Amino acid sequence: MADPTTAARLTPRLLVVATLAGALAGVGGVLLTLLLHLVQHLAFGYTEATFLTGVERASNLRRILALTIGGVVVGSGWWALRRWQPPVDPVEKILEAGGRPAIGRTTAEGVLQIAAVGFGASLGREGAPRLVGAALAGWLADLMRLPARQRRTILACGAGAGLACVYNVPLGGAVFTLEVLLVSAAAADVLPALLSAAVATAIGWPLLGDDPTYAVPGQSLHTPELLLAVILGPVAGLVGGGLRAYAAACRRWAPSGWGLPLVVTVGFGLLGVAAIAYPALLGNGKGLAQLAFDGQLAISAAVVLLILKPAVTGAMLATGANGGLLTPALATGAVLGALGGEGLTQLWPGSPIAACALIGAAAVLAAAQRAPLCAVVLVMELSGTGLALLVPIGLAVALAAAVGRAIA
Repeated sequence: MADPTTAARLTPRLLVVATLAGALAGVGGVLLTLLLHLVQHLAFGYTEATFLTGVERASNLRRILALTIGGVVVGSGWWALRRWQPPVDPVEKILEAGGRPAIGRTTAEGVLQIAAVGFGASLGREGAPRLVGAALAGWLADLMRLPARQRRTILACGAGAGLACVYNVPLGGAVFTLEVLLVSAAAADVLPALLSAAVATAIGWPLLGDDPTYAVPGQSLHTPELLLAVILGPVAGLVGGGLRAYAAACRRWAPSGWGLPLVVTVGFGLLGVAAIAYPALLGNGKGLAQLAFDGQLAISAAVVLLILKPAVTGAMLATGANGGLLTPALATGAVLGALGGEGLTQLWPGSPIAACALIGAAAVLAAAQRAPLCAVVLVMELSGTGLALLVPIGLAVALAAAVGRAIA
C-alpha cells in the first residue's frame, strides 16, 4: 500500500481539483469572516471603525455582558457538539491519521470558534477557515476519487487556502500548507498549494478587500535593527516557545461534560471584567498588534499587555474554548518588539518602533507555531512592508525558532 505521507504525483487533474478546492475554501473563508463581523457589531454595538475602537466605545457593562452572553452561547454549543463525540481535531492531526473532517461537525466547530472571537474571546480565528477549507477540500477529493496521496495534498491545500483568504496572504497560506501541514517541497505539493491559496485569496477580495491586514508605513533597513534582532530573537524564542507549551497545558486542563458551559461562561465574563481596564485584550489581538506597530503603547501598558495577552489566551483554552494562536502570538511578539524598540531609541534616537515590532512579531510567531518560513512570509504579507526588513526578521526568526525548539 502506498505511503500517504509521500508526495503526490503531479497531474492536470490534481491542479484542477486544487483550483476548485481553493474556490470552496475561499467561499468558506468569506462567509466565516462576514459572520465574525456580524457578531462583533451585534455584541459591541458599532457599525464602523475597527473592533478595538468599537470595544473602547462600548460601556463597561456592555463589555461584561457581551463576553458573558457569548460564553453562554459558545459554551452551550461546544457542550452540545462534544456531548457524544470527541472534539474536532485540528487539521494537523487529521492529516496524521489519514482521515477527513466531517463537513457538518467541522462547520459547526468553525462557526463556534468564529463566534467566540467575535464576542471578544482572546483566541485566534485562523483555525475555523482552515478546518472548513480542509473539510470542503476533503469532500471534493473524495468526490473526484483521488488516490490517497493526492487526497492528502488537496485536504492540506484547502486548509492553507482558507488561511490565505481570510488574511489576504496567498504566499503565506501556501507556505503554511507546505511547511506545517505537508512538510514537503515537492512540485506535486508546491504547485497545488500555490494555486489553491491564490484562488481563495482572489475570491475574498470583492467582499474582504485586498489591503494588508495591518497598516504599517514603508520601512527601510538600519543597523540598529540588526542589533535588536540578535538580542530579541532568543527572548522571543522563550516567549513563543513558552506560549506554545502553556497553551498545550491549558488545553489538557479544559473541562468536559456538563461543566463546560459553566466554566466557559465564567471565564468569558472575567475577561469582560479585565477588558474594562484593558480593552485591547479582547479579540484575536489584531488591534493590539496595530497599536504596537503604530507606537501607541505606553511602556507601562505594553509591559502589562505583554503578560496578560498570552495569559488570557491560555485561560480561554483552559475553559474548554477552542481557537488558534496565530494572531495572539503575533500580537504578543509585536508588543515585545515595541518594548525592545523603546529601549533601542535610548541608544539610537529615532529608531523606528514599527520595524522593531515587526521583528518581534515574526520571531514570537515562528517559535509559537514552529514554522519559521511561514512566520517570515506571513508578517511581510500581513504588513505589506515588502523585503526591506527581511534580513533582521530572518535573523530574529532563526534564533527564536532555535531557542523555541531547544526548550520544548
